[in-house]
Amino acid sequence: MSKQSPGVVFGKRLLRSGSSLSKLIAAAVLCSLLPIASEARSRGQEPTFEMGTFYLCLLVKGPNFNPAETPQNASWGQAHIKHMLSLLESGRVVVAGPFTDDDRIRGVIVTTAASADEARSWAEADPAVKAGHFGVEVLQWYAAKNVMKKPDTPLTPVIYYLAFLKRGPKWTPESTPETNALQEAHMANIRSMAAAGKLVIAGPFTKAPPYAGVFVFKVATLEEAKSLAEADPTVKAGRLVAEIHPWSIPKGSLP
Repeated sequence: MSKQSPGVVFGKRLLRSGSSLSKLIAAAVLCSLLPIASEARSRGQEPTFEMGTFYLCLLVKGPNFNPAETPQNASWGQAHIKHMLSLLESGRVVVAGPFTDDDRIRGVIVTTAASADEARSWAEADPAVKAGHFGVEVLQWYAAKNVMKKPDTPLTPVIYYLAFLKRGPKWTPESTPETNALQEAHMANIRSMAAAGKLVIAGPFTKAPPYAGVFVFKVATLEEAKSLAEADPTVKAGRLVAEIHPWSIPKGSLP
């Protein structure tokens, strides 16, 4: 995939989108580029960005989900970790980790698969999925490729906060002066959060309602992540809602 300036990438994405919501969420691509742009300019270089399509596999509670500590769970748990490590080592997965809260979604895997079917096949080869402990849901995601990197070794878990942006109660597909003004405020806010180093990557989902996009925050607490997400103009207006989870991933995977 060719490298393009953020303006070109953003413009093409808007031309393809056609809906006000897609414009709002496509703006989030910009904030995934800002940390890289800042680093490049500090070296006297003009940044370029390679955008790409990823497939997020959501590991959700399966029909045989059982959080109890049993010998059987310990056995497939070790096999699950071994499978995840093999996906990371092979480059088929760029970021992976569990949510540390008790929610329907237990973790997220960001894959480099060429299709949703391929991503699903990788996730379904997991012994924990085969055992029915987890189910798999696949979402197509658009983001900067050079933000997510192979983790440091030895692997050390760190907490980020992943916010799913979903269609809110006041979402509408129409473009009006009011929604356009809200879009501009939304864009200004995501640029501000990224420039402050609190938002490290973001991007829109493709045809995955009610999911619209993702914010990943690098902040000290869940409360701070919630405050940032809820202060976004689109969330305050009810066009989007944010569902936030503590995400434990290997250090070095994200800035």
